[in-house]
This record gives sequence, structure tokens and C-alpha cells, in this order.
Amino acid sequence: MLKKVQALFVRTVDHVEEQATPFSRYCYLFAAILSVRLALEFFSSHRLFTLDDILHIGLWFTFIVLAFLLQLHLFSGEKIIKVAKLVIVFFSIALTAPIIDLLLTGGIGAKMNYLSLHSWKDIAWSYVTIGGSSLSRGATPGIRIEIALLVIASFNYVRTKKNSIIKGVIAATCIYTILFLSGAIPFLLGYLVNTFQLQYQHNDQSTVLLLLVLDVFLFCFALFRYSPVFIYKILKAGPWPAVAAAILLVITGAYLALKNYPGNWLLTPTTLFWFPLLLACCIFFIAYAGVQKLETGTNNKAAYAQAKNGLVLLLLIVTVMLSEKIFFSAALLWGLLFILNEAPLALKKIPVLRNVVAALVLLAAAFAGFCIFNAPMIGFPPVWILTIAVSGFAASFVMTLLKKINSSK
Repeated sequence: MLKKVQALFVRTVDHVEEQATPFSRYCYLFAAILSVRLALEFFSSHRLFTLDDILHIGLWFTFIVLAFLLQLHLFSGEKIIKVAKLVIVFFSIALTAPIIDLLLTGGIGAKMNYLSLHSWKDIAWSYVTIGGSSLSRGATPGIRIEIALLVIASFNYVRTKKNSIIKGVIAATCIYTILFLSGAIPFLLGYLVNTFQLQYQHNDQSTVLLLLVLDVFLFCFALFRYSPVFIYKILKAGPWPAVAAAILLVITGAYLALKNYPGNWLLTPTTLFWFPLLLACCIFFIAYAGVQKLETGTNNKAAYAQAKNGLVLLLLIVTVMLSEKIFFSAALLWGLLFILNEAPLALKKIPVLRNVVAALVLLAAAFAGFCIFNAPMIGFPPVWILTIAVSGFAASFVMTLLKKINSSK
């Protein structure tokens, strides 16, 4: 009997991993399953869904899926694209938990929530019992069954791929530990807030932004595992002298904001997570500029176009989640890079105009630093605007002349 079950498991895994369906369809599949899972969860938890609920639970499930596929990939040694297909297809198992809860409770449902942890004893007991003694807070009966099935399947997947029970046990333990930690986010967040001695504010978004930080990090790591050579190539092609100047101007803008509008920004549990997300945005902009540079000298336009679209989407998601000022300043910076480097205008080909737009890119970087700390863009000191614009134009013009001289030798 066990041999037949194992044979069925292996055939199913091979069938899913070898599917020729474009991976973009799997991304749509994930979104589709997530939408259905959220709807079932709202019924099961008797939750009046809001945008905050959709973002919060959606980001949480995204973290689970990303963490799951990366661990299976690392432990099994299988190609990440195959593992991603497998994990997304079997993410459909997530639909069972709220259905089980509804059936077990006679249609009343069981409220899904984070684990109630107050001491190391609580942590140990909740870890061993897959969610603790209480069924009214933390892992519901359906979720506990779901977790057990996923951990067993993970063990069998790694054991089959590596032909090692020990490696399967290690993989299953690590995967379960990450699942457990995802249920302890408020406990971990509270520890972090207490460490920095911060105070929660009205409309706190710290949990959502923490999940976004984790999702962005895991997504970028997954991309790196998929194609490290391509990632290195893009980052290496970034205009690093211009990047250094832009970062310096972002810092300058931040200094001016804190000096002229000191009461507009506070370090809170929410704004604490701005910094890793802003660092991610900086890397995305560097990668975007690198892709623009590489695209000019290649015939493989499609791959670079996809990379650019993906980077713009990431920038959109992250900056919208931070603040409207950060979103608009990022949109301004992207817009100037687009006008400078891409058709139909591509002003980098036109003398003088390219130097004007390059100066405006640097000015937009200063505006971004100014807006990050909640200062109004129109309040940027005029003297500094003139200084940055003139200096940026002069530096760009000189760099253009030097390139022409070097190319003529």
C-alpha cells in the first residue's frame, strides 16, 4: 500500500514539475488560489474583509509560499523553477483549512489568528502542539491538519530527491519552524519594538510592512537563485558614479527635510520598516538603469523588457505601501529615467537636452530624500534646487565631453 502511495506521489510530482505551461500562468494561478482562499477565510473567520485584511493575509500567504519553495529548492537541490511550479500547484491545499474548520464547527467557523505567546514556555508548548492548546487563537483545527500534511509532503519530497531520510527530516523540521515563526510575528515584532523603545501610532502598519520586507527579500533571493549570472550582469551594468551622486543627494534631501520640517516625521514601528524597503527600492532603481544600459547593445530585447516591467512593478508595490509622497517621488525619478533612455523620446541621443534631463534625475533624487521624511516637495529650498540643477548639468556635460574625447582616441 505504501509503495503504491509513494509511486503515485512521485508520478504526481514529476507531472507537475515537467509541465510546459509558461511560468507566468503559475503566477496567475497563485493569485487565483489566494483570492479563493481569502474568500473562504472571511467566511470561516466571520471577518468583514477590508483592504487591510486582504493586504495582511495576502502578504502572509505570499511569505509562506516563498519560504516554502526556497527551502524545498535548497534542501532538494532541484531547479527552483520546478519547485516553484510544484509549490504553487499544491498551494491549493490551502483551500482545505477553512473548509475543514467550517465542517468541524457546523458552519460557525474558527477564527484564524497569530499565536498567543507570552513566555518561552508558551513558545515551546505551541511549537510541539502545532499551535498551542487553544483553538480560539492561533492555528485552527483546519490549519493544523494543513500544516501536518505539508510537512509530511515536504519530508517525502526531499527524501525522494536526495534518497536520505535524515535530509528529509531536517528539511521538514526547518519548514515547520518557519511556519511556526510566521504565526509568532506579533511576538517577534513586539520584541523588536521594545528593543528600539518605539511607540505604536494610530493606523499602525508595522505588521504589514514587516511581511512586505520578508516577501521582497525572499522574492529577490528566489530571482537570484533562478539566474545569478543575469542578476550580477544587471547590477554590474548600473551607472555607479551616477548612483553614488544620487545617493549623496538623497541624503542631502533627507537632511534638509529633517532640518526644515523637524516635526513631520517620527521613528515608529511603521517607519522603522521603511529603511529596508527603501534600500530595496534603491537596488531596484540601480537594476533598472543597468537593464536600460544593457538593452541598448543587445538583440534580446524581450528578456530585458520583462526585467524592466518587473522592476517597475516592484517599485510600484513597495512605494505605494510606504506613502503617497514616496510613491510620487519614485514615479518622478522613474519618469525622468524613462524619458532620458527609452523610446520614443530617448533624449540621451540629443546633445544638451540629455545633460538637462540628467541634471533633473539628480534633482529628483534629492526630492526623493526630502519626501521620504514627509516634507512637501514644493517646500524644497530654491537655492538648493538651483545649485543641484546647475552642478548636475555641468557634471553631465563634462562627462559627455570626456566620453567623446576617449572614444575619438
